[in-house]
Amino acid sequence: MLGLPFSVYLPPYIAEGGAISVALVGLLFSLTTIWDGVVDPLIGTMVDRVRTGPGAHRRWMLLALLPLSLLLLALVTVGNQLPFAALFLMMVLFYSSYSLYEVAQLSWGSALVRTPADSALLYGMRDWFAKIALILAFAAPAAAQLLIPGLSLQGRIMAYASLFLLLVPIALFAIRRVPLRTVMAESGFGWRHEIRASLSFRPLMLLLGVQFLNSFAFGSLTSLFVFFAAAVLDLDRQSAVLLFASFIGGALASPLWTFLARRFGKPPMMMAMGLLIGGLLIATLAQQPRGLGQAVGFSLMLGTGFVGLLFIYSMLADLIPRDSERCGRNRSAFLFALLNLMAKFGVAAAIAVSYAALDLVGFDPRNGQAAARELHLIFALQPTAAWMAMIGLLIWMHRELGRIPVRL
Repeated sequence: MLGLPFSVYLPPYIAEGGAISVALVGLLFSLTTIWDGVVDPLIGTMVDRVRTGPGAHRRWMLLALLPLSLLLLALVTVGNQLPFAALFLMMVLFYSSYSLYEVAQLSWGSALVRTPADSALLYGMRDWFAKIALILAFAAPAAAQLLIPGLSLQGRIMAYASLFLLLVPIALFAIRRVPLRTVMAESGFGWRHEIRASLSFRPLMLLLGVQFLNSFAFGSLTSLFVFFAAAVLDLDRQSAVLLFASFIGGALASPLWTFLARRFGKPPMMMAMGLLIGGLLIATLAQQPRGLGQAVGFSLMLGTGFVGLLFIYSMLADLIPRDSERCGRNRSAFLFALLNLMAKFGVAAAIAVSYAALDLVGFDPRNGQAAARELHLIFALQPTAAWMAMIGLLIWMHRELGRIPVRL
């Protein structure tokens, strides 16, 4: 809930307050994104090395929830009135708390599973609930605006934040219901050896590449979707509806993908996902959706393929025991943090490349129709190329795993 919707609503909300200039708003989010990328591996290392006794992962999550909730409340009430330095500090603390909660939860999952089928089920259901959370997060501001005509942007973002705060007690209840597991802290072996151990484990490096390419493809679609809806589909006013429909498609498809991953394996099903979305995007070049009904159907089908993390997180959970054998210690939180870092790099690269490509073809958002065909080509071909490269890495990864003997 605090991922994509927050990045959609927060920048215009801060800019609208007028306390800092629009240029500084851009700088603020660039700096916090860089910080978020740097802090993830550090948090992963901390969770791995400073966790002892029963329920260690749970304690990290509980420790992160209170500052996360308080900082969110402060951001949506006075964030648009704060000076740059205070806002930057607040956002650094907010994203650090968010990363701590997420990394601890992801590595907790790897400690709970025992088989590849278990990991597919656990991370598949996590992906399903994430899709439902996104639907609720985008629906809350829309519902508030519908019920209260003329509601300000701050009112809409407060409706979204209030939904998160209402669900915190549910998270607390769920965290405490999972049985305790004893976790022993393990001393590190130095950053140089940490990096060397990662680089020498080829399946891990290939999986990080898969994460980067999947995130690049997804970031390409999301960064261009509004322009595509306006210039190609001629549905500028319905772009939010189409984006919402894609999340509905993801929520509907996640359980099915989970079942297929457990039945046929994760790499083959992730390849199928890439082929499905790539084929759908290429098909629009021959026959693009016409009218709102077809566009909604296209968005629903596109959303059914937005389940890459379902496979990637569970594949990493399957790799962690092999990595532990090689290193002599468990590095699950650090590895999940690396995976998150690659996702952020992928999205950032996608935005940079997408906007550079738009500028190269002379696309003007104020007159998108003039370069609609070029935009359509970028929208369809750029993510498809990334997913095809991802399939190549998955095939390579599958072969590498086949060469590693499994210890019974």
